[in-house]
Amino acid sequence: MADSSISFRLAEAIPLPVRWSSWLFCAVVALAPLPLGSVGAVAPAIWSILLAIALLGTLPMRMRGSQLAILAVVALLTALAMLVLHDQLAGRPWLPVIPNALWPEAGKLLSTELVPTVSIVRNQPFYSSGVGIVCLLSFAVSVVLGGDRDLARGLLRVVAVAGLTYAIAGIVTFATDPTRIFLLYEKHGHLASLTSPFVNRNTAGVYYGCCALIWLLFGCELIERRWPSGRASLSRLLDRFDVPARRRLAGFALAWLVCLLAMFLTGSRGGVGVSLLAAIAAVAIFFRQRMPRRHGLILALGLGCLVALALLQLLGGGVDARFSAQGLADEGRLSTYRATLRMISAHPWLGGGFGTFEWVYPAYRTDDISLRGTWTRAHNSWLELASDGGMLMAAAVIIALLAAFGVLAHGVRSRRRDVIVPLVALCASVAGAVHSMIDFSLQITGYTIVIAALLGAGLAQSFRSRRDAGSARGETDTQPATG
Repeated sequence: MADSSISFRLAEAIPLPVRWSSWLFCAVVALAPLPLGSVGAVAPAIWSILLAIALLGTLPMRMRGSQLAILAVVALLTALAMLVLHDQLAGRPWLPVIPNALWPEAGKLLSTELVPTVSIVRNQPFYSSGVGIVCLLSFAVSVVLGGDRDLARGLLRVVAVAGLTYAIAGIVTFATDPTRIFLLYEKHGHLASLTSPFVNRNTAGVYYGCCALIWLLFGCELIERRWPSGRASLSRLLDRFDVPARRRLAGFALAWLVCLLAMFLTGSRGGVGVSLLAAIAAVAIFFRQRMPRRHGLILALGLGCLVALALLQLLGGGVDARFSAQGLADEGRLSTYRATLRMISAHPWLGGGFGTFEWVYPAYRTDDISLRGTWTRAHNSWLELASDGGMLMAAAVIIALLAAFGVLAHGVRSRRRDVIVPLVALCASVAGAVHSMIDFSLQITGYTIVIAALLGAGLAQSFRSRRDAGSARGETDTQPATG
């Protein structure tokens, strides 16, 4: 009944082009992980076109000042990225930088004159800009649409349902044939781990952890809305749950467990670790008002860690085995981080060119790194951003991201309803940012579209409008759940 009333309000209040844009945007967010994480050149190009159409459809929406401020920051970051991209490709950069010294040496060997550029690979920064364009478009559309609370909550449901669908299909097909992704694509690695719909198990682990987080907070929200006034007890809480509410809570719990199982089957140490920590922090933050003032939060975090360890022992046998065999750190990655730092010091301002890591890295690779395989990524997205795009670009992105985390924290503190929207955005984006310090999940298009969408909706819902504030004052504990 609640979902039908939401649909009726949307049909009445939102213009038709905006509704179409919201449906198109949700379809992109749901389908982006499906084609092997949308890696390559074709999938990002398709998603860019569809997201651009969705962005044009949002023009009739009226935006608040906070949304315009967020979009202004996005415009500044885009302008900086375009400046860096121009100077990496141009024969005459606008900034006072020195082109890469390898171009004159290559010209001597080839007995020809080559136009020197900052980028070590001609035009590669242009070809590798697809992930950044898709991320910015997904974020911008989400900021505009996320100003409507129903659309923001709808986005959470889309991500959660899509993740649950992929988890069910992934678990079934993994049990049938673990050497293939959805029984269609043959794996070339991670044969003992569930990676569907992605190629890399680490990206799959943090993605399923994000979806499990949303289902968990849906359940927490349902419990919070039926929390008894006065002195609470388990019996009084259960008495406030009628049969439909219990079925709804059971459905949330089952969906959470399925996504959790898929996450553990990936065998990703980093993905499982950051996802469990994000879930513990999210639940503790959500119920912070219900806890004792003294040591309540510490006790909740401690209890959450015990539950996480129990789940790890019960469902995460593969993850636990990898921790026992390989520990917390990989020596090859640590050596690569040191080599990447040397790359940054060699080209500090504009880097070696977006997307050129695999060509620049061999010159800085040390003997303590195994000669097996090719390091196409730094396994630390932030170091790779600094080495490819320069410290100026990396610093701007990191500062903007930290500011976004601060805004989301403000939204979690200030909102009285729909707090799960900024809370999901905060915990999921922090988990993705932390995980990208040891891997490259945010460089996978299918995952970064989802995180950018959640981040944009969370920021748009971090500022209370007058209508929301008035509704919150009139809200009661018996309000039916719409999540």
